[in-house]
Amino acid sequence: MMSEEIQAVPEVASRQRLRVTFTRDVTLKYIGHLDLSKAWQRILRRADWPLAYSEGFNPQPKITLAAALPVGCTSDHEVMDVVVSPALDIDIAYAQLARALPPGIKLRSIEPVTLNAPALQTQLLSTEFEIIVEEAAVIATLPDRVREFWAATEVLRERRGKSYNLRPLVQSLSIEVQPDRAVIRSSLQATESGTGRPDELIAALGADPATAQIKRINLIFLDKTS
Repeated sequence: MMSEEIQAVPEVASRQRLRVTFTRDVTLKYIGHLDLSKAWQRILRRADWPLAYSEGFNPQPKITLAAALPVGCTSDHEVMDVVVSPALDIDIAYAQLARALPPGIKLRSIEPVTLNAPALQTQLLSTEFEIIVEEAAVIATLPDRVREFWAATEVLRERRGKSYNLRPLVQSLSIEVQPDRAVIRSSLQATESGTGRPDELIAALGADPATAQIKRINLIFLDKTS
């Protein structure tokens, strides 16, 4: 009994939690969350990172993405935690991963965090998006639609067959009209109690999400997690 406990200590002590920040460009905007998670497993193995696995009958690598990105969006700010064992030198880990990345993903940073730090999803507060609309017929109507949306207390939308109020999930909303486009910037709640989606917002403003260019520009966490 004593020997088993003593042997377990070095294994836990050798584990390291790394926080990876990266971007996703337009070539990956139709890759769903689950497919991206699987792709990261292959990328990290190709980078020769010593992934740590969960226990149980179906062990899985300890890889956690902070927030799912809606299909059709690009992102300047994605955050992922990876647990490895044994620990890695950060500079070497960065070089290995940078070489293994496919087109469409760009590495921004890697930093160690404590193993027992709160899960990324529980620390996420909101997401910031930039949405570009180039539909000429829609651009002229957007400033009024934005003002009406912001003044409303209820904007009903439907998700998975159920009606919900989108308005309280939108924390900020602004628009800049340029000669050939409108640029909408918004901060959306992203917590366990409710998450605002940029495609639902743009649809509520009367534009087509399929033709809009939607980019996540920031993830806001409860503390300096990212």
